[in-house]
Amino acid sequence: MVETLRPYQKEGITRIFDEWRKGTRSVLFQMPTGTGKTVLFSEIVKMGHDRDRKILIVAHRKELIEQITKKLNSKNIDTGLIISGEKSDYSKIVQVASIQTLNKRKHPHANLIIIDECHHAKAKTYRKLWNIYPDAKFLGVTATPVRLNGSGFDDLFDILIPSMQVKDFIVQGYISDLKYFIGSNPNLKGVKKQRGDYVRKMLSSVMLDNELMVKLLDSYKMHALNKSMIVFAVDVEHSKNIAKEYSKAGISSVHIDANTPPQQRNDLIKTFKNGDIKVISNVEIVTEGFDFPECEAVQLARPTKSLSLYLQMVGRVMRKARNKRYGLVLDNAGLWLEHGFATIDREWTLMGVKKRKDNSGKMIAFNEKGVVKEIKKNNLAEAEGLQLVELTAELERLLTFELFLQESKKNNNKLLRAFFRYSDYLDEKKITLSKFELDYCKKRLNKLNENVSEDRRFKPGFWYMQEKRIPNRSITHRKDQSGFISKA
Repeated sequence: MVETLRPYQKEGITRIFDEWRKGTRSVLFQMPTGTGKTVLFSEIVKMGHDRDRKILIVAHRKELIEQITKKLNSKNIDTGLIISGEKSDYSKIVQVASIQTLNKRKHPHANLIIIDECHHAKAKTYRKLWNIYPDAKFLGVTATPVRLNGSGFDDLFDILIPSMQVKDFIVQGYISDLKYFIGSNPNLKGVKKQRGDYVRKMLSSVMLDNELMVKLLDSYKMHALNKSMIVFAVDVEHSKNIAKEYSKAGISSVHIDANTPPQQRNDLIKTFKNGDIKVISNVEIVTEGFDFPECEAVQLARPTKSLSLYLQMVGRVMRKARNKRYGLVLDNAGLWLEHGFATIDREWTLMGVKKRKDNSGKMIAFNEKGVVKEIKKNNLAEAEGLQLVELTAELERLLTFELFLQESKKNNNKLLRAFFRYSDYLDEKKITLSKFELDYCKKRLNKLNENVSEDRRFKPGFWYMQEKRIPNRSITHRKDQSGFISKA
């Protein structure tokens, strides 16, 4: 069956070849997790294979190598493998290699070197390749072209080609939108850092705290009960304890790590994909190269300074699948504070990523009743259990509406007083009431209208006239994370 490339994949391939034709030697290509990087570079391999070009593809994990080989075989590309436990066949013009094994064996001839998940290319084992293959072209592919310390890859690559922003892929229907829930915010003040990230043993000790373990279960029961979920733990002890606690609560769960025998690991993952296991807790296994689009939720139980690891973890739940409206992210590691939403716009450069500036410094969430609230940084405990949403100008203004509403309730005013005050507030700022804001106010006041005295109520028909005030513009709308309607 011939695989049809998506428009953005075709454009990416064109841009890569344009750079090579210009004489650029090393190209770094960025595309978000779940958007088909393997499909893209496999097509490039196919094009080279058909022209008898010698190609070497390098990855750092067995799962990635298996995924790449499977994709190439589907394109009738016979590949040689340079991996531990396998005899290398250097007669094949396309070779797929584990970087660890490659550096212990003979290097094959190659005109093109492709490095998958190349944010790992900082390792000396990767850097040698540029000296070993001085006349070859290079292509690195990654979702996150940034190192742990925030620096980029200008020391290895000549140009970075970024794809669309994550939001664009969501709006165009290529990956799933997300719902974020704040599970807990661990206190990491006493945890030391080493090589840019937290010291695991100290971090594990903090995350094994009984209260935090209880909150893991509570957030799953509250927001993701009976859904398939991957948990990302700090270390083996932590992961085993998580699986144990879920099992004790009657939720089918297992633990896997790098030491789990391959056949057992494959069997457990297969059982998870079949739905017989609901929760799979792991330590750096179910990240890169794990393909299970039907996964409905991820639980972040591992704090990390690594933006790459964070986006890889969240990316496990962003692949599209039938009957999957969105992916759930249960953040029990405070990563929303460290890195922000996985879906925010990021400006990737060869020097790393420019940090996104939040001019207001505000963080916004919805409570269980769909009421917008500001999260105070000096009282993060109040944020636990809330649905985190990305700050927008509309949501920031609606905090003012909530203040007007609280005053009206306190003074026993008519409910509509809050809405009229909000309309005046917008008029003063020369801002037109948006459909999103109107829908929010309507939903809030309709709910309260059911439980106030007769003299404070309003007639439901009131909203008909208000809706006519909304400018008749050609706007595409979609439901946002709160269930309200917003501009796409």
